Amino acid sequence: MRIHRASPIALFAVLLALTGCTFDGQVGGPAQPTLTSVGQGDVPAGTLDPTAAATALAALPVAEKSALDGYERGCGQGEGCVFGPAWADVDHNGCDQRNDVLHRDLTEVQVRAGTHDCVVIGGVLDDPYTGASVVFEKADAALVPIDHVVPLAAAWVQGAAAWTLDRRQSFANDLNNLMATTRAENSAKGDSTADEWVPSDPAYGCSYATVVITVKDRYALAVSPPEAAALESLLASC
Repeated sequence: MRIHRASPIALFAVLLALTGCTFDGQVGGPAQPTLTSVGQGDVPAGTLDPTAAATALAALPVAEKSALDGYERGCGQGEGCVFGPAWADVDHNGCDQRNDVLHRDLTEVQVRAGTHDCVVIGGVLDDPYTGASVVFEKADAALVPIDHVVPLAAAWVQGAAAWTLDRRQSFANDLNNLMATTRAENSAKGDSTADEWVPSDPAYGCSYATVVITVKDRYALAVSPPEAAALESLLASC
């Protein structure tokens, strides 16, 4: 008589059914972050809702931006590398932060074989800042850059200059502060804060504000008076 042994995956499925748990990860690849709906558009999971964001905004320190002295993002020989090398795998899931963001923000994702489902080589971005749909191909990866919602230079002049290097590197790779967008929109935004730039799609203004405030609250970063006013106005559109 032949005995059929249940596979580990099948046994796992039975266990989940018995315990009432669910599983939405992917077997064999890195666990991927998710987007959630807050305000008027998708934002990183963990972003404050508009009401909580308004409360957090009121508690943020308000101060004028300091000088940019000492800010040197480059990591080449002799450069300051003040936020550490780009796209470190700070969460140790076996996939760098840029690819984690692409997995999260793109649909119809295609991955390179032999990379443990990490390296994204294709997909479609519904750009939150513009509302446009953009095809991503690895050969033209620069067309879909990853934006620091709270820019690194802005963080530097609003508190990060006093941080340790480890804290700055964690900030630079924090998935709550990273969003895939178009090259044109990323270039237009640059190092601007909310009083200097808002997404081209006004429908995303509320969600953009909640992301900015969540990140600033998490890291106790200051807001300038004009920035605080701009964020308050954006939250009023929620």
